Amino acid sequence: MSATRDAGPAVRVAVGGGIGWLTLARPATRNALDGELMGALASACEAVEHDEAVRAVVLIAAGAHFCAGLPAGIHWPPPAWPDGVAALAAMTKPVVACLAGTVNGWGLALALACDLRVAATTAVLQLADVPQGRLPGGGVTQRLTRLVGPSRALAMLLLADPLDARTAASWGLVSKPVAPARLRAAGAAVARQLAGRAPLALRLAKEAVVRALDLPLDDGVRLEHDLYVLLQTTADRREGIRSFLERRTPRYEGR
Repeated sequence: MSATRDAGPAVRVAVGGGIGWLTLARPATRNALDGELMGALASACEAVEHDEAVRAVVLIAAGAHFCAGLPAGIHWPPPAWPDGVAALAAMTKPVVACLAGTVNGWGLALALACDLRVAATTAVLQLADVPQGRLPGGGVTQRLTRLVGPSRALAMLLLADPLDARTAASWGLVSKPVAPARLRAAGAAVARQLAGRAPLALRLAKEAVVRALDLPLDDGVRLEHDLYVLLQTTADRREGIRSFLERRTPRYEGR
């Protein structure tokens, strides 16, 4: 075993205050998405997805870098590797990514699989594959284009210029950059805000937006209406009305 190899689980999971914290814990490799980390991430996503105590999820990384992408010499994950990126994207709970340092290739794909992104001023987003004769994966070409439009997506893909956190914020890829020392607190603040809201409303709102990317407008409007009607039948909806009338903080139970 290499002396520089990090000990402990590849992804640390902690739950508290309605928030599930997933920490990429391989800083010695800049949290490269090898088979071990991919598998650990997929397992962690499954755990917090089925944990009723978790209302929102934060994905953060140990060390100075969020994720350097795939390991050196690996240009596409072998079929035997679990797909941690897909597992993250499939979560029904809102996911907040905390980005710092290197956010490269499949690491950017990982960030884009989350719903919201908070960035430290040190964060640098880059897709360096095309100039090297390859294509990036993990859904990055599809999600990036949907978020920033084809012109900006092509600029990142074809020119491979690094994108700093302030420019990423101006493009809508991340929220306003924060000092590295405040990154975790900024992510926690967003997650606490989400965790205090009705979990079913959050889940259905996320479903409506994600499916809107693939539906014709008329079908999307029908889906929106169907989800609205569904939400009216829930105990959380009734609790929201009662708490408003009683002028108190709602106590949502996800039912």
